[in-house]
Amino acid sequence: MRSASRIFLGGVVLPLTEPGARAEALAVSEGRILAIGSAEEVLRLRTPNTEIVDLTGRALLPGFIDAHMHLVSHGLREIGYYLDLSEAGSREEALERVREGVRDRGPGEWVLGRGWDESRWPEKRYITRGDLDGIAPENPVALVRVDGHILVANTQALERIPLEAAPEEFDAPTGLLRERAAWAFLAQLRPSSQEVEEAIVAAQKRAHALGITAVHDVVHAEHIRAYLRLYKQGKLTLRVRLNVPVEHLDALVELGLGTGFGDDRLQLGAVKIFADGSIGARNAALSEPYADEPSSQGKLNYPQEELDRLVKKAHEAGFQLMIHAIGDRAIDAALTALERAGVTPEDRARIEHFELPTEQHLERAARLGVVASMQPNFVQWSGPGSMYEKRLGPERDRRMDPHRWVLERGIPLAFGSDGMPFGPLYGIRCVEKAPHGPQRLTIEEALRAYTWGGAYAGFQERELGTLEPGKRADLVVLSEDPTEPPQRIQSLEVHGLSVEGRQVHP
Repeated sequence: MRSASRIFLGGVVLPLTEPGARAEALAVSEGRILAIGSAEEVLRLRTPNTEIVDLTGRALLPGFIDAHMHLVSHGLREIGYYLDLSEAGSREEALERVREGVRDRGPGEWVLGRGWDESRWPEKRYITRGDLDGIAPENPVALVRVDGHILVANTQALERIPLEAAPEEFDAPTGLLRERAAWAFLAQLRPSSQEVEEAIVAAQKRAHALGITAVHDVVHAEHIRAYLRLYKQGKLTLRVRLNVPVEHLDALVELGLGTGFGDDRLQLGAVKIFADGSIGARNAALSEPYADEPSSQGKLNYPQEELDRLVKKAHEAGFQLMIHAIGDRAIDAALTALERAGVTPEDRARIEHFELPTEQHLERAARLGVVASMQPNFVQWSGPGSMYEKRLGPERDRRMDPHRWVLERGIPLAFGSDGMPFGPLYGIRCVEKAPHGPQRLTIEEALRAYTWGGAYAGFQERELGTLEPGKRADLVVLSEDPTEPPQRIQSLEVHGLSVEGRQVHP
């Protein structure tokens, strides 16, 4: 019988294998879980060299998996490449942060920022070109909204970056760029390879502090190169699944690569396709007009025939599909493309966000075995007086982010943060106290979506996501048992994190 290198006991072990499952102790050996059960049983595996970890009443769970993240973007804020505007409580606060950025740079130098959210401000209006021209007449400035689907640039910036945008994607008077126009603009302002590496290291450290052992990242070519360099140097302690934009599909097909290429630490994931935009940018594709802009129903980024073609091509090339679809019209288009491509439950096609599905959409998704990759933190924009209610009206707001309905239909549910903000405990807090019934889950259900759900979405549920003998020892220690009343998840903290039994935080 193998002996244990570490034994955790003295608290509660939550394997998350089934509702209410609990254990007293867990043993680790050679990076994997050796045993889980009563303290008496597990201690039989102890030797003089075994390290005993006393949980002192705390809880041991599977490490969190963030199933939808933009890790490099988060890291670039951590290292100061982007101004972090996420905490600005008003337009003036955001602009003051930009003023500081201008003062820190010389005339003519770029000032880039991310994370502004006008829905939280008293003014409830976007930052504009005029706002930025007034405070930065000599510096090019570009600021990305929290959702990443809209960007505002000043005159200096627009003069430096040539635009080839569709009329509906660029509004010259306000300096607002949406969707592909915004992404094409940013593509010409890419950080250096060294900055990308520094960003990954910084974001990895932050991820571990949040209890995260694995992320499904959305990456570009330069990100993949940086990940590979860090991996070869032994600096990658996070498990990373690399999801690539559909623009890279032809190159990947030419190389003969597909989903699953790599190993358990760094692996090629899905091909990502944006079917629509976001509610915040008013370009999520809806079947009925926006309540606060009756002339608009948003837009689909592809005609149905083109979306069908891309999905079929990626599917036949051996790639998992990852389709961003927020509005009901986009969800319908995504499901139609998946059906026409012949996707089956074994393919685990993913719909990212899946925010406004109809009853029919839920039935079709269940039949296809689609993974609903959702963000529990998005319910922060739901409820009376919220941005979603103003954009969509009360009836549609009540149907947004229906996590409960997803589970009731047997649809696999994976939780991620999309970086708004980064952190599983924040999202779990949101979904436990969500304003509408269809959005709410129990804490245990939410924990499972942030562990097993992410593992399943990445074809890794045999290795990760629950605490079972033989699985990799990716473990998080929380300050208290999150499932035990009267414990409130709002007070929980991450006290420790191990990847394959090796402590990576603190």
